[in-house]
Amino acid sequence: MGQYPITAGVFGKAMRAVGKTGTPDGKPAWVFENQTGDLGTLLNSSLIWCGVDGAIEVIPSGTSLGSVSTLSRLNAGTGYSALANLPTTCSNNMAQGLSLTITETGGVIDTAVIGDSAGSGYNVGDIVTIVQTGGANGTFTITAVNAGIPIAAQSIEFKVVAGSILPISVDYITDFTTVTDADIVICK
Repeated sequence: MGQYPITAGVFGKAMRAVGKTGTPDGKPAWVFENQTGDLGTLLNSSLIWCGVDGAIEVIPSGTSLGSVSTLSRLNAGTGYSALANLPTTCSNNMAQGLSLTITETGGVIDTAVIGDSAGSGYNVGDIVTIVQTGGANGTFTITAVNAGIPIAAQSIEFKVVAGSILPISVDYITDFTTVTDADIVICK
């Protein structure tokens, strides 16, 4: 199996990053992709060149909101009380915010449904654990997620050297450290 790195030798299009960074909004930032006159922040698998040293926070191409749609019990656990909107932890460090409402019999979880928050950053197969004082080992696997616009919390920070291109294609630039949007060129 071969490895296919990003080839950054020739770009056919380039644009300034001014006004193309910040909160993900789902609207294309490239005029030729949008053509509505209301440009957004979606860079749609662009490559980023940076002219100064610093750090850039980006959301990689293909990242979606990943809110939980359905889940399946792995372990019923012990010591739980029936409550609404219990927080969870996840095997995926990028995922956050899922709350579950549970029913139980004798401290063992019978059912769990999504509470007030379906969270973000989840993937099918992630394992979530219900957090409740006195409860232990109540785990569920994510069986389906909703697609949608990612959130800034799903960003990954890349350290950049002046004159370099990020080693990943990106959909959004969310923040900078010692870099400004004037120091960046977005390329395709």
